[in-house]
Amino acid sequence: MSNLKAYILNPHANQNVNYTSWMLGCPVECKLVKTAIHAWEPPDDTGIVITHMHYRWDEISALRRIYESTQIPILVLADGILEYRNTWQNSTIADGSIFQPMIGHKLACIGNSQARHIESWGNDGKCEVTGLPRFDSVFNSEYLPVRKEGPFRLLIATANSPAFDALQRNRVVQSIRALQQQFEKHPQINQRPIEVTWRLTDGLHEELTLPRHPNKSTRQHSLSDMVELSDAVITTPSTLYLDSVTKNRPTAILDFNNTPAYVNSAWTISAPLHINEVLKELETPPPPKMFYQQTALRDHLEHRGSAKQRMHQLIKTMVEIGVDARGSNQTLSFPAKILQASSREIQTAETDWDTHCLYPNNPVFKNTQVSRLQQELNQAIARLNQLPNELQKKREQLKKKHEHIEKQKLQTQKIIESKKNDMEVKDQFIDSLVEQMDQLLNKKSEIIKRKNSHIESLSAMFHEVNTELKSSRAQHAEQAVKLNDLRQQIEQFAESIRTHPPQQRAA
Repeated sequence: MSNLKAYILNPHANQNVNYTSWMLGCPVECKLVKTAIHAWEPPDDTGIVITHMHYRWDEISALRRIYESTQIPILVLADGILEYRNTWQNSTIADGSIFQPMIGHKLACIGNSQARHIESWGNDGKCEVTGLPRFDSVFNSEYLPVRKEGPFRLLIATANSPAFDALQRNRVVQSIRALQQQFEKHPQINQRPIEVTWRLTDGLHEELTLPRHPNKSTRQHSLSDMVELSDAVITTPSTLYLDSVTKNRPTAILDFNNTPAYVNSAWTISAPLHINEVLKELETPPPPKMFYQQTALRDHLEHRGSAKQRMHQLIKTMVEIGVDARGSNQTLSFPAKILQASSREIQTAETDWDTHCLYPNNPVFKNTQVSRLQQELNQAIARLNQLPNELQKKREQLKKKHEHIEKQKLQTQKIIESKKNDMEVKDQFIDSLVEQMDQLLNKKSEIIKRKNSHIESLSAMFHEVNTELKSSRAQHAEQAVKLNDLRQQIEQFAESIRTHPPQQRAA
């Protein structure tokens, strides 16, 4: 057994707390499957196969092949609470994909109530209640008490996937807006000002124009820390509910979809008229409701003892049973209950279990002809088996297109660089022309200044000449008058001489 390994069908398990919380100290070495999961074949050192992915074709095809044709144990992890809409109203996954039935030998459930529900879906004897190892640290540590004075610190959160279609999302938006309007009208509750921290997902912050953090300090805290820094929590159906209740915070579930609750809470807000009363009780919770909250937690989440140790015991026992079955060439078989840590009552599958009744609008479940189903299943498997090759071709085409795009990108960059260099040369040429034009304009300006100066000088000279000419004309006019007077005098004198007798003229 020392050489056997636990192969995890999740290439990112090292970044997932649902795995890292128990992988350290695991009785068998854990290895991640990073190749194409749908085509993965368990190597000889496989002691157990573990995954929490149980609704995609990649994992299902691998799990079905291992489950039906090998003696290797399969352990499926329930990584959070059951949620009605995700199980029955999620259009992104095929009907019946959530453990109906489970393809595997055992399911690690987080609590007794979850085990009862899942076993009632045709999984009798497959559920083991381990709890959630990532919550061990919460139960083993002290947390801040709820404050009774100062602002009433309220955390409002949504699940990672708050809705699975447009109608559900619209109801989530309506519920958040109803809370907004309540806080705007009544900023205090029981004479305490309300201090709200919004932790919304799927773009709801932007759609509702709500701040992500009330102040800079909360940006540094994890969601679990934000719960501890709050006095009460309101959340849509989510595993966050368990985290909040574990820290003894009065916690309400916000669900305007009003669907059946696999996790019962002491407070539920399914319409705007519930908000005011629930807020008052969250600020001052009635002791019976807090008692119910903690009592229900024992059913929702197994937390007596170490969940990590229970997980290790379950893995170790399953590996040992697999080793014995392969060694004796016997059919792989597991007891109805491996973990005996706490007594619990498991609900067996209902006698009237009928997938057609549960999915009346799905024509697939109307077909009860086994041979036809086998034929269609075989065709579907054959078609699905073709998909990897098609996907590989598509990947190769995408790779070529990517390489072509990169080549085009390099060519474009070269052209841009060439154009840039041309522009720089042109800019330099233009700068040179501008500089030459500036010089020519300066020279032209100097010539114009000199011409203007010369014109002003000529104008002054002309003015002087014109003045002298005017003076000369005046003198000439005066002399002409005098000459004219002299001529007249001469003429008169001549006339007088002509009129004198000759003797007088001779004298």
